[in-house]
Amino acid sequence: MAECKCDCGSSSNISCDTGCVTNDAPASVYACTGASNVGIITLELTKALHLAGKYKMGCAVCVGAGDCACGSVTAPDTPKDLLIDGCAVACLKKMFDKQGKTNYKHVIITQLGIKKEGTFSFDPALIDILVQKVSDKGL
Repeated sequence: MAECKCDCGSSSNISCDTGCVTNDAPASVYACTGASNVGIITLELTKALHLAGKYKMGCAVCVGAGDCACGSVTAPDTPKDLLIDGCAVACLKKMFDKQGKTNYKHVIITQLGIKKEGTFSFDPALIDILVQKVSDKGL
């Protein structure tokens, strides 16, 4: 594998062709996939926003590991990325902040009227409703 250097200055021994999903959206969207219904909802909402071409799906785990080769650079001069946390604990936001990535918009699923529950179940129709709510908020 070739060394891959990215705009943030870090490098890693991964292939620059990561095989990750992408589209032409100018900003990325990231999900906090916590162990609850709202964690799973963040993943499904992130996928829906990606598939609609509103954002391209980013890899939060790469960002958390400090490897921006497969995560967005989130530079101040780029369009703001969107972080979707499941609950007010805001683990995803905290992780980005710790990595010094602060050029983002942030939404919390429980603040959109969804109750956090210890289950992975949810009504799939909820995703379309949340896509609309996110759009209505200008995110």
